[in-house]
Amino acid sequence: MRGKLAVGMISIFIIFGITQAAIAATFDHSIFDQVLKDHVDDKGLIDYNGISNESDFRVYMESLKTADLVEISKNGRLAFWLNAYNAVTIDKVIKWKPKKSVRETLIPGLWTSTKFFTSREHEVAGKKMSPDDIEHEILRVKFNDPRIHFAIVCASSSCPPQPRFAYTEINVQPMLEKETRKYMNSQRGIRIDYAKNTLYLSKIFDWFADDFIAHSGSVLNYIKPYLGKEALLFLERKPKISYLHYDWTLNAKAPIKR
Repeated sequence: MRGKLAVGMISIFIIFGITQAAIAATFDHSIFDQVLKDHVDDKGLIDYNGISNESDFRVYMESLKTADLVEISKNGRLAFWLNAYNAVTIDKVIKWKPKKSVRETLIPGLWTSTKFFTSREHEVAGKKMSPDDIEHEILRVKFNDPRIHFAIVCASSSCPPQPRFAYTEINVQPMLEKETRKYMNSQRGIRIDYAKNTLYLSKIFDWFADDFIAHSGSVLNYIKPYLGKEALLFLERKPKISYLHYDWTLNAKAPIKR
């Protein structure tokens, strides 16, 4: 009897240990998920004023500072950094309070500044980082997945719309695929001009061409699996490739309160 009891107790401890390890190897994005559901509309526009009053958003931003990703799976880390980029960007908009664009300069209407993306004002996983650090030093380098370009939101009208959910270890792969397909088949992603025999692509495909080429051999090879029959037939015409104007207008539901 004692032997069976001992074996039973050991089994319980083993199960408890595995459960605790599983819990420790995740990062909770549920707060950010709810913030996005509450303050992002169906067009991907963000209610920055509303988020600025959310104490839960502050809690989430604090949680990013001390995140330990050592035991988290690759999908868990990917979800973390996608959310971190989007959360940091939202927080910077709230703090910087741009009138029309995150790239605006002192000259009205001239949007050339990149300081919003390069200044290191947020601590993430124990390190001071900028949005550019997260994008170029972590997401692009460590994950080698061009779909990240359709998941990170640069607070502007031509970038991907902000989804109304946070990425998680479980949903990151299907949601990345969904958001990539959605962007490619939107007016901000790809447009066809039959009269001019021209395929217009987002500047994302120009700026990060190397990422798409490394993955699929060419930009066109990369986009083909995401296109509908009509677009694929158009590609058989060997159209001219041109790039859409990138609109840096702030993706806000309403002007930022000052």
